[in-house]
Amino acid sequence: MRIIVCPHDMGIGGSQLNALDLAAAVKNRGHQVMLYATSGPLMDRAHELGLDLTLSNTGLRLSAGWATGLMRLVRSWRADLVHTYEWAPAMGASFGAHGLLGIPQVMTVLSMEVPRFLPRHLDLIVGTRELWSAADAHPYRHLMEPPIDTVANAPTDPGPARRSFGIGPEELVISVVGRMTGDLDKAAGVMAAIASVDRLAGRMPVVLLAVGSGPEFVRIQAAAKRVNARHGRRVVLVPGNLQDPNPAYAAADVVLGMGSSMLRGMAHAKPGIVLGADGFCAPATPQAMDTFSWQGFYGTGDGGEYPLLPLLEELAADPAERRRRGEWSRQLVEENYSLRRAALLLDNIYGNAHESQRGLGRRTVSLARSAAGLSSYVAGQYLNPAAVA
Repeated sequence: MRIIVCPHDMGIGGSQLNALDLAAAVKNRGHQVMLYATSGPLMDRAHELGLDLTLSNTGLRLSAGWATGLMRLVRSWRADLVHTYEWAPAMGASFGAHGLLGIPQVMTVLSMEVPRFLPRHLDLIVGTRELWSAADAHPYRHLMEPPIDTVANAPTDPGPARRSFGIGPEELVISVVGRMTGDLDKAAGVMAAIASVDRLAGRMPVVLLAVGSGPEFVRIQAAAKRVNARHGRRVVLVPGNLQDPNPAYAAADVVLGMGSSMLRGMAHAKPGIVLGADGFCAPATPQAMDTFSWQGFYGTGDGGEYPLLPLLEELAADPAERRRRGEWSRQLVEENYSLRRAALLLDNIYGNAHESQRGLGRRTVSLARSAAGLSSYVAGQYLNPAAVA
């Protein structure tokens, strides 16, 4: 099958990395795969994985130019199916390549909610049991928890990674990898980590390694400089985007984050602490798995401060506990979140979507409903910019 995969963008983020990893895994199962996206830091990663890439001629993920470029690619490359990630590419493809050319389409949404205006006649993949349950208006929905390449993400000697960042072997390293953005309160979690490490640094040799970029990078970088100046040494490192974030996980004693970023750190046999929105903070432990298997490695707090410092203090004081939790983390990812298992499921979803095209009447009604819903959503954002999701 000839499959075009449309990531949300090519910036470093969990959804985008999942899109690339799954595209490579599906290619390894014998399919031909083409990426269609705007340029970004993950282009090099795509080439490393052996994936072909066609660049969109516009930076906008929901635009006539993006949709027209995709239709042109569908025709010239003779595609059999389009797989989009997140709502903007999903809508651009559904009204263009799917709606006008009839190409089968599969949608993946890995954000914390499924927009109500997405077409309901298409196959929808979501990343948590909670989202699967909430998306009951979509009859063709599938659960695929964030898959992790457990070969590429595996325990390694931390020494070379630490040396590459200028970190000594005696320092306690806390790593967080992800987009530095206000979305899902990601930047707030990083700022909470900086504040906690600032307090720890007066008592022990600790380093926070915050990898990534985004709209909040400058603010986070400024906070890091203030902490480093106060202690007279590099306490917080903000190297920006890394083409390969694995060294940030390998160097760590403890990983912070959410979603697939947290799972990648755990695949490296590191103990994890989940940072969510509105002050949510909880360790990834066997006792928490009922919650995290339902809502994903994420959560929403009560709006107060992140209770991160005591969790870090506990792990800093107990190397044996760090080792035990790291070993459990690795086992959990291997048994429940492997990329190989996800690629097999995705292969089946592609086959069903390609063979069971829904009728023209159902497609027309579904797309008309989506157009009306999208128009209302865009109008609401225009009238209330603070409500932009």
